[in-house]
Amino acid sequence: MPVIHIDAPPGLRADAKRKMMEQITAAIDEAYHIGDTLIFLREYPAENVAMDGTLQSENPRLLEALKKINGGV
Repeated sequence: MPVIHIDAPPGLRADAKRKMMEQITAAIDEAYHIGDTLIFLREYPAENVAMDGTLQSENPRLLEALKKINGGV
């Protein structure tokens, strides 16, 4: 059984998560033909993640992406 772990910022709507999980499962099934794909989505607030020593809550690119995910809010 394939096991997938996805680490992402919070904020994705349930319908978008569902679509993402369906598409990832379909891709894994196409590649491996095993079935029973298990996916874990772990969501971390941007202030709890750093890249190259910079908090992602201060990363303009991430902040812009999060705005789009949240519908421009």
